[in-house]
Amino acid sequence: MEQLILEYKESLKVVRNLHCSADEKDKKIISEMISDLEYAIEWMSTGRCPGNRRGIERLAAYQRERPFDPLIMQRYFRSKEFDAYEWDDHLQEDVVSPMDKERIEDALSVLTENEKEIYLMSRGHCFSFKQISEYLGVSKSTI
Repeated sequence: MEQLILEYKESLKVVRNLHCSADEKDKKIISEMISDLEYAIEWMSTGRCPGNRRGIERLAAYQRERPFDPLIMQRYFRSKEFDAYEWDDHLQEDVVSPMDKERIEDALSVLTENEKEIYLMSRGHCFSFKQISEYLGVSKSTI
C-alpha cells in the first residue's frame, strides 16, 4: 500500500506541474484530476472516506453490538462456577453447549473488565441501565 501511495503522490506532482502550464480549458480537467488524486491519497493514507468524521471504530453502540440470543446468554451466565455478586443466588446449570460457550467467551474476550461486567449484568441478569448504574455508582449515561 505504501508503494501505491508513493506512486499516487508522484502522479500528483506531475499533474500539478501540468496545471501551471495548461491553458484555461485544460486547467479545469487537470484540477479535477488533482482533486481525485488527493481524495484517493487521503483515503489510502487514513483508511477512511475523506470528509467523514467517524470511522468504523466509532460507531454508535447499537451499530457495534451483534445480536445474540438472550436466553443462551442467560444460560451461559448461570453456568459460571462462581457467584460474582452477593445478591446473586442462581443455581449453577450446565445447559450451554461447549460450542456456544466458546463463542460467548470469544466475544467477551475483547471487552474490558468493566465492559464485560456491565454486559453480563445487562444481558445475563436482564438489569436495566438504571439498575446497573445504581449498583456500580455511576451515571446511567456511562452504562
